[in-house]
Parts: sequence; C-alpha cells; structure tokens
Amino acid sequence: MPAAAPPSPTIRALLARRELDLRLATPADDANLDAPVRWVHSSDLADPTPFLSEDVVLLTTGTQFAGDSDAEAEAEAYVGRLRARGVRGLGFGTEVVRDGIPDSLRLACTTAGMPLFEVPYRTPFIAVARAAAEAIAAQAYARRSWALDAQRALAIA
Repeated sequence: MPAAAPPSPTIRALLARRELDLRLATPADDANLDAPVRWVHSSDLADPTPFLSEDVVLLTTGTQFAGDSDAEAEAEAYVGRLRARGVRGLGFGTEVVRDGIPDSLRLACTTAGMPLFEVPYRTPFIAVARAAAEAIAAQAYARRSWALDAQRALAIA
C-alpha cells in the first residue's frame, strides 16, 4: 500500500527549520501554529489584504508602524485586517527598521490568536519564503507519487 502524503506545511514546521533561526513571539500552544500554510508573502503596506489570499504567512519589517499615531490601536487594526483576510501568521523582520518587535504588535497578535515570529536580520525573507515553497512542492510531489502508486496497485490487482 502506498505511503500517505506528508502533512501540509505549517508555521510550526517553519519555526523548526534551524537554519532560519525564527523565534516565536506569541504563545507556543497556539493551535494556529499547526494550521496549513499555502504560501509566504512579504509586504510593508498598512493594508496588504487586497493582495493576499487565505492561508498565507505575511512577512514585514514594520515600516507601516513608523507613524506617531496610537500604536496599540494601529496594531489592533492591522492584525484585525490580516485575521479577517485569513492570514495564518505574521513574521516580523527585526533590525531593519526596528530593534525588535513592537510590544503593541505582540499584544495584538496574542489577543487575536495570530502567531507572530521574529525573523532576525541575518535571515532574508526570501529564505523563509523558499523554505515554505520547498515544503509545499515536496507535499505536492508526495501526493502525485502516492496517486501514481495507488493507480499502479489498482491496475495490478
């Protein structure tokens, strides 16, 4: 009998990639860490949602939070838009614009149940996107191989 396809790529799987050195900034018991991820995209727009699909992880450097407005309300609104669009999680690139993840963003993500992780300066966003793309491709390959093996087994039977 053919082996089953590997599970869908998840944020937890990305965090486990040691070479990326990603660090979770929200609770580790969040069930959303194990939800399937379809893609990783980056944007620093204040509202990137028109350009996103569901089940993606968004990476940002936080330039959209550089204003002098109410940081907590701004972060809540931003995370609310992402959550409503179906974004799975948020990766924040540090040491580019800011020295760390803003506390207001960490609180908004924790409250909304959106996983937030730090992407250190030495880890390019493209490396995170590529790791996810490789996992997605491996899953697709495994599914096709499984289907071919199942078809062969049926033909032999």
